[in-house]
Amino acid sequence: MKVGDELIIDDPWGAISYKGAGYFIAGGAGITPFIAILRQLHKEGKARGNKLFFSNKTPQDIIYFEELKEILGEDALFVVTDTSDGNYLHGFIDKAFINHYVSDFNSQFYICGPDPMIKSISNILLECGANTNAVTFEK
Repeated sequence: MKVGDELIIDDPWGAISYKGAGYFIAGGAGITPFIAILRQLHKEGKARGNKLFFSNKTPQDIIYFEELKEILGEDALFVVTDTSDGNYLHGFIDKAFINHYVSDFNSQFYICGPDPMIKSISNILLECGANTNAVTFEK
């Protein structure tokens, strides 16, 4: 910054708090609020029982890959939309994906990513029987 630049400081927003084991669904940088939660659960030995669906455009866009695999093991699923190399799931987290990979719609659901993704996945979860109060997303 230089003299004369303006800095705006505002209240924090968009916090997601953990309400119990469930599914974390992240798109790109939407993984950010989940990292602290998953690290704390791992530290407490409570990470297992949670699942992560993490979507990115390419494998190179996936951040925290090794750490997320260490925390969640096989319950961390990585999805890429722009390439198909066989090492990751390919496509979008859509209704078919949700129906295939979600085994319990009575679980908690945490969603963070681009606004269209949040809206689409929230609607899909509710259509599939998830409880409105169990779907938490970045606002």
